[in-house]
Amino acid sequence: MVDAGAWMQDEPFWPAFLFHVGMARSAPTAFDVDLADLDAYLDRFDDPHRWPVFAAPVGGGTLHLIVRNLPGDIGIDWVVDDAVHSTGWAGVYQTDLDLPWSLLPSEPAHLLIALPAVGDGTTPSDIPGRVAAALHAVGASNSVEELADDLLEHRACMILQ
Repeated sequence: MVDAGAWMQDEPFWPAFLFHVGMARSAPTAFDVDLADLDAYLDRFDDPHRWPVFAAPVGGGTLHLIVRNLPGDIGIDWVVDDAVHSTGWAGVYQTDLDLPWSLLPSEPAHLLIALPAVGDGTTPSDIPGRVAAALHAVGASNSVEELADDLLEHRACMILQ
C-alpha cells in the first residue's frame, strides 16, 4: 500500500479518481479532459504492486479508501478506525453503504474521497448541492450537476473495520 494523498495535488487526479474510483463516466467531461489523455494517470490506480490509499477525516476518526489491485480481484475497500464507530455507526464488515450522511466531511477533497462510503438511507436534499460545490472547488467546470448525480448514483464500496 502507498499513501496516495499527495496525488490530489496533481492536475489529472480528480477526473481520474472520480472516473475510476467514483465510477462516474461523466468525470472527464466535467473537468474538460479527454479520457485518452487520462490513460497514463489511470494506470497509477491499477498497479498491482502499489495499492493507493486515501484518507478522509470523519466523525472524529479516519476513513481510509484502499484501491485493491489484485489481478482478477480489483475493487475499493474501506478501513474505519474505532473513533468512527464511536459516533454510533454500528457497521463492522459490510457491503452495504451505510455510513451516516451526517459524517460526510465538509472539506471538498475529503467529501469526495468519503462519498462512496456514505448512504444510510434516502439522500438528504442538500447533498447534491454539497457534492456539486465540492466538485467546483476541485476544478470541475462543465456539467457539474450531472457529475454530482453520477457520483451519488454509483456509491459501491466494501467497508471494513
